Amino acid sequence: MSSANFAGVYVINAPDVVAENFDGQIVILNLATGHYFSVEGLGGRIWELILDGYGFAAISANVASRRPELVESAAAFLQRLIESNLVRPDLRASHVPDEIAEAWTGEEPRLIVYDDLAELIYADPIHDVDQQAGWPTRKTE
Repeated sequence: MSSANFAGVYVINAPDVVAENFDGQIVILNLATGHYFSVEGLGGRIWELILDGYGFAAISANVASRRPELVESAAAFLQRLIESNLVRPDLRASHVPDEIAEAWTGEEPRLIVYDDLAELIYADPIHDVDQQAGWPTRKTE
């Protein structure tokens, strides 16, 4: 697989990350970086399983048992979700479902990143001001 720790459950990295399913096309927006992502191929189904509470290990094992040729691309997809800060470990998960009835038909999962609007999306003048001093004093970090 990959060097990622696929143990446990991951959740969307809210409030910095929002996602929407537009008739089967999942678009993810990372408000902290201004990057937006398109999920392609089986990545959409993997994303939905993550949101439904399935752990990376269960997803990876299911892909390996049904479509072994997709193991590397599924691992790379999961790794990219982590590296892009789109998901984070869910430390509150008490039950991890492990039975996945998935046929895995379709193309390999892909996460396409777009940064052409990053500056515009990342620009947040309302939240970039010092809370105490107010506008136009920028907050220091």
